[in-house]
Amino acid sequence: MLTRTFSGLIYIFLIFICSNNIFSDFSYTYFNIKINAGLLFYILNSLFLLCCLVECIKLLKYSTFIYKLLTIAVVFILYYYSSIHYFNHSFYISSLYIRYLLTLLLFFLSIVTIFKYSNELYSDSSKLIFVLAYLGVPFGLSLALPNSYRDYTSEVFYIFLLIWVSDSFAYIIGSKFGKRKLSPKISPNKSIEGLLGGIFFTLVAGILIEYNLKILKGNWIVISLLISIFAPIGDLAESKLKRVFKVKDSGKLMPGHGGLLDRLDSYIICVPVVFTYYLILSKI
Repeated sequence: MLTRTFSGLIYIFLIFICSNNIFSDFSYTYFNIKINAGLLFYILNSLFLLCCLVECIKLLKYSTFIYKLLTIAVVFILYYYSSIHYFNHSFYISSLYIRYLLTLLLFFLSIVTIFKYSNELYSDSSKLIFVLAYLGVPFGLSLALPNSYRDYTSEVFYIFLLIWVSDSFAYIIGSKFGKRKLSPKISPNKSIEGLLGGIFFTLVAGILIEYNLKILKGNWIVISLLISIFAPIGDLAESKLKRVFKVKDSGKLMPGHGGLLDRLDSYIICVPVVFTYYLILSKI
């Protein structure tokens, strides 16, 4: 328990420091590199992508080394183009609207594949396309959430915060009152009562954010509702993926928790969902 708590606190601390806008006025130049809030988040996001990519490739049990290299290459090519938009503040340009929609469609098809067509994931070529969609898309789009035509803001941190609220209260309510299983074949410990508890308290948190943090983009009551629904789906998707490939944990990077992919499964699906909301909002 002590090990689990310590590694969890380090994880939360890193996210708080690097994705919260507490360093909005901080800027330091070293070796001609301007270190500020935006760069700290970019570094953390890139490290998260790299760790999750390594864990996912290991989890999927590729049969050939060349496809592992190709997967890493195509994911980082996609991430490179997202990085250009991030540093140039060029997300949400109307000419990219259709491209975003197609990218989002590719991601959501990867989630459908996990639940409905997991037998398609046994060939290395299918794994390559799947990882590109499942990891490349959300981590690329995550760069758009705190970054538009203004300075870096803290949307990503509050997405994490709402996910933590959803997970925590789903566990608390489920352990106390849970009777009806949500998905016994995939995750036997999850209950419908826990899900409803998570939705309720995440909405409460969203209301508090909406009325106290006006600087954030969008309506956070809507965003909290989306996160409360999709965060458990992200958790179930990764659990199903591990069951398909008969893996207990995605890795051992976080002692007591498993791998980083185990901790970011909800974030991976919530980023495209929230991005879709912002994309729709930009056209209203």
